[in-house]
Amino acid sequence: MLRDFSRVDTTPGATGMYATFAPPESAAGSREEYLAWLKTKIRDLRVMTWFFTGQARCTKLEIVGPFAEDFKFAFDRVLATMGKGSDPRP
Repeated sequence: MLRDFSRVDTTPGATGMYATFAPPESAAGSREEYLAWLKTKIRDLRVMTWFFTGQARCTKLEIVGPFAEDFKFAFDRVLATMGKGSDPRP
């Protein structure tokens, strides 16, 4: 499945191409719970980060939803740990 990582929707229960990092609709809503849930998606987050550091990098990122700031925090942390153009696979 192709994914468009230029937009991320963090709205609980969201579906579709932009909802890879949207928690389940039943998500309680705290930052800590979202970040803990996001750790279960770490491979997807690494792949997404690779798209922003690789040769054919994305130049635009729009993050929407109630966990937008929390997602940006996690994204920036993963981005800081990846070497430019490194392979995202563990």
